[in-house]
Amino acid sequence: MIIQWIQENIWEFSGIICSLLGVYFSIKQQLAAWIWNILGSILFGILFYQHGLYSDMELQVFFIAMGIYGFYQWRKEEPNWKAEKSSNQLLILGITLAIIYGLVVGFLHSRLTNLVSFAYLDATLTGLSIFGTWLAINKKIENWTLWIIIDAIYVLMYIQKALWGTSLLYVLFILLAIRGLNQWKKNFKS
Repeated sequence: MIIQWIQENIWEFSGIICSLLGVYFSIKQQLAAWIWNILGSILFGILFYQHGLYSDMELQVFFIAMGIYGFYQWRKEEPNWKAEKSSNQLLILGITLAIIYGLVVGFLHSRLTNLVSFAYLDATLTGLSIFGTWLAINKKIENWTLWIIIDAIYVLMYIQKALWGTSLLYVLFILLAIRGLNQWKKNFKS
């Protein structure tokens, strides 16, 4: 049964493996993390295109660019950085821009593409993911809370699309985000 699922869902399975390897090497703070993250984003880009999740597909292009940036950043990373808090104004602005992005891109996808799924929800989650990535790059502790919320909604959306492996992957991402939040809180307090 599992072998059959893998054969029938090779893009999804390969993306899951690459994403998990990316997280594994990220936890170990090894440069290989970014290579696996880029490969995972390429594979998920293909998968999301096949399922009409165009905003998610476009988000993978952003993640590929951030993977390249992360690869070069980690080559010169500070050894003892500290997590920072965001201002409420920054959070409100970022979430507002993400929602506006979702409305605009969702409208465009619903009007200009065929077979789009969850146009507004998918686009809004993409906008929030871009903001979450920006918070993470800038070492803002709130990125983890935002990822927990985003990933929980993604789980529900992927279940609706019968992307079972991807849904499970995002459940794992939620657990890792909870762990990341706790680790960064310790880093922030110390």
